[in-house]
Amino acid sequence: MGKTKPNRTAVAIAAVVLAALAGCAEAPATTTPSSGSPTPTAACPTTGTEPQQANCSAYDGDAAMAQNEMYRQRRKLTPEMLTQLNQHVEPARKALAAVPRPVTGDDVEAPLTSIDMMDIRTDDGGKGVRFGGAVRNGGCIYGFVPNDGEPELATGGPIMDGGCLEMIGH
Repeated sequence: MGKTKPNRTAVAIAAVVLAALAGCAEAPATTTPSSGSPTPTAACPTTGTEPQQANCSAYDGDAAMAQNEMYRQRRKLTPEMLTQLNQHVEPARKALAAVPRPVTGDDVEAPLTSIDMMDIRTDDGGKGVRFGGAVRNGGCIYGFVPNDGEPELATGGPIMDGGCLEMIGH
């Protein structure tokens, strides 16, 4: 009798089964000495008046809230940029003072565009319009045009989120 060769398919199936079974073996158990303190499972603000819980990782809640408001901060401008920016305030004030009342966002945007401001954003809160826009040489003019009264203007750098108008409640 002659020798028979094993079927290639049978050999491949056997190799797959053996590989799968090898992956099912249990890993050896490792023991770590107990440190005596539990691993933190939560972040808890420090209050200063209550003891810290054992399962907490402490953090300063007031500092975290302050960092959460960083997007509202304005970038700093150089003195030269501020000088150039301030040259645009009076033309903007005059243009906004001429806007008919009650004022709308479009009423505010049009005169600011006419004095070469860019990226103008408005927010009509019902009692007037908040606005912010950029000037070409850098910086922002922002403020409020009330339905009754004179426009309020301020200058500064763009906010950290970008743009010149800080959104309320954002």
